Amino acid sequence: MITASSQVKDSWLSNAFLEQQIQSILAFYVRHGLQPDQSFNHSLNIDGGHKDPTHYHLVSSCRLVVNFCRGALLSDNRVQKAKHLATVQHGLDFIEQNHTWKNAQGFHWELKNGEVTDCDQYCYGYAFLMLTYANAYQAGITSALPALKSIHQLMQQVFWQEDFGLFADQVHSESGKLSSYRGQNANMHACEALIAAFEATQDDLFLQQALRIANTIVNQQTASTNGLLWEHYNEDWQVDWTYNQHDPQNLYKPWGYQTGHFTEWAKLLLILHGYKPQIWMLDKAKFLVDTAWQRGWDKTRGGLYYGFDPQGSVCDDNKYFWVQAETLPALAMLSKHYPDAPYLNYLKLLGDYCESHFIEPSSRVWWRVLNADNQPKDQWIALPGAKCDYHSIGACYDLLRCNNGH
Repeated sequence: MITASSQVKDSWLSNAFLEQQIQSILAFYVRHGLQPDQSFNHSLNIDGGHKDPTHYHLVSSCRLVVNFCRGALLSDNRVQKAKHLATVQHGLDFIEQNHTWKNAQGFHWELKNGEVTDCDQYCYGYAFLMLTYANAYQAGITSALPALKSIHQLMQQVFWQEDFGLFADQVHSESGKLSSYRGQNANMHACEALIAAFEATQDDLFLQQALRIANTIVNQQTASTNGLLWEHYNEDWQVDWTYNQHDPQNLYKPWGYQTGHFTEWAKLLLILHGYKPQIWMLDKAKFLVDTAWQRGWDKTRGGLYYGFDPQGSVCDDNKYFWVQAETLPALAMLSKHYPDAPYLNYLKLLGDYCESHFIEPSSRVWWRVLNADNQPKDQWIALPGAKCDYHSIGACYDLLRCNNGH
């Protein structure tokens, strides 16, 4: 049985350690991922080898820019900060020249060999575009502000459903009509992006919409699921228990309750609590983290499983990097509000597990997914749309914010 001990390091509470993690990961992507004439390689193995340097996914294009924004925001070294900002601009240029429609009224989801392979419009992608431009503006790129505002306006026009207080998910390119699918995942990342937009601009409009989405998803939409966050809904926002039932490992829409989304929502609620404190935010964040740990933690081998079914049994025993990464800051933040609860113990336990199994010692990049026995499922450190260490860097960034009282 995996237990915490006094020998577990406090590294994940150390600012110096966290800052070094971020800079080491960024150095890996500069060394192996940066393409002088394009953007970044979206597929990389541990040695920096490429799977397909012509394959670009909007989510990865955005997340890689966010990574370097955070590096710039943290850097006290003027030369290093300038290099990070140059990389940010490099990534923004690629998004604007390759992912953005010529009329600026939409975005290409996926590109390969110079051709558009998916031009449906996804709220998930718009959320990451908003996050990208919010972070870029906050990092000092003033030209990002008009783009941030225009993307939010377009996102409102295309996806926002006032009657429900949530965003729809997808517009089919051929028909121009909304898909009947509704999902919490796109709304969670929209909430994340709106918080970032508020932090960058101090415009209360963004914060109010983030608060509304959070309340709707974690309170109203969980009323029929015993407080648990289901992923999938129909167009009337009624629970769809069967969507992707035979695909619990789907990249963005897996079936089952997702332990990582429980803890990711907890983190967002605790950030929102810092701006507009309401007691339900603390109660719900605690409930979500407690449930994720109870249902998802592998007591024998360590690590959090990916998902569990409506009966509470694990339905996907793989261990994804992002689940562990999002849980680290959620535990740290929660420990500030409940110092007598075991959250710091959980943090040390999970941090030690990540150090032992997920993090490659020399580069500090994370393996994408491990099996139940903590062995890498494949050789890829980065894959288009699936991973580019956004969550790894984000965990360190959010832990730093928590350490510094933010």
